[in-house]
Amino acid sequence: MYRRSLLVPILGLVAIVFAACGNAASEPTEVPPTATPAPTSTPSIGIITESPETDFDAFLSQIPEADLACFNAKLGEDRMKSLALGEIETTDEEDAAIQGCFSNEFVVGFLAGQIQRELGVFSGSSAACAASLLDDIPAGVLTELMIDGDDDASHEAQIAIQGFTECLTQEELAALAASNTDDDNAASGSDTKRYSSPAEQCMVVELGQSFADGYGELLGGGLLLGFSNAIATCGIDIDVEGMIARLEDTERKYTIADLVAVGFKKSKTYDVKELAEASSAHYGFYGIDPYNRLDYEARFYFSHASAKSAGVEFANHATGAGASLYEDDQTWTEGLTERRRCDSNGGHHVGRCGFPKYFDYVVAGNMVLMCQGKETLESLSACADLLRVIE
Repeated sequence: MYRRSLLVPILGLVAIVFAACGNAASEPTEVPPTATPAPTSTPSIGIITESPETDFDAFLSQIPEADLACFNAKLGEDRMKSLALGEIETTDEEDAAIQGCFSNEFVVGFLAGQIQRELGVFSGSSAACAASLLDDIPAGVLTELMIDGDDDASHEAQIAIQGFTECLTQEELAALAASNTDDDNAASGSDTKRYSSPAEQCMVVELGQSFADGYGELLGGGLLLGFSNAIATCGIDIDVEGMIARLEDTERKYTIADLVAVGFKKSKTYDVKELAEASSAHYGFYGIDPYNRLDYEARFYFSHASAKSAGVEFANHATGAGASLYEDDQTWTEGLTERRRCDSNGGHHVGRCGFPKYFDYVVAGNMVLMCQGKETLESLSACADLLRVIE
């Protein structure tokens, strides 16, 4: 694991965010109490506005003293300067050594500095809110977000980074997004497609790139046979026979009672007055293993035709690789909190709470069934588990 510079991982913490991550209390989107700070509060965070490329000494002067001492002890000033300037890369041993040098204050101060450099100012109210948030974050929680790896960040870290984004104004969020986008473009260096698993890559070879972007809408008619054959060719362990039978029965009229009868645990019923042509919509859980249930959203329409038109249009906004689950980007916001997932982009640094919890969906009769997963295969597997047990 290597770093282009010491600063790249920090900018990767918060990806494109144009709205705060939810208002209702729901895992993992609840945020520890931060309280609206008094306007006269003096911010206690050190805002890091200097860039090491333009003034390395000034940059060092803004780093928290404990962090700077840690970097010097682990790397030495000369090597730290080369790393900060992107002239060299860290070794695995150095990564392990310095991961504890990134304090919560350093991470938040640097993010605030990126905003101030973009806008010319970081508001006092946002700074005071961030300082109040730091008081409630255990030491080292944001440090873990500096570590490359495939594992998701802890619940505490997700809440902490979401809390920071909720301290910001819309203008500040947009400025931070711009900083992150520039960094992502510089860091990637190529347009190579990345797939979440060899199985997904195999399915893309068999079915085309549309599979990785979200394939549920296409599962109908002659494509069902191709999908089934691709599953077999790729050796993927998904029982699609029952799902395909349900997808082929376009005249079936489902209700929430059909799902509840096979063990679906309904948690919420949504108001569908703004969900065009829908008769009802429900959020709940199901799992073959009752101790390992997944989330689902079932939307019911008055006909299969309505499900395939209005139903698909609304579902596409909330699922797939390009979906942004922020309020300003959604056509239907009822139940939005349950549809969100806080996670990293491609398994790299948690920083967004606008990812779709349901990556994909299927249309069965008059029902649009949205199923939990971080990529199409996971979602379609979850859909298959539920559909195959429905009588």
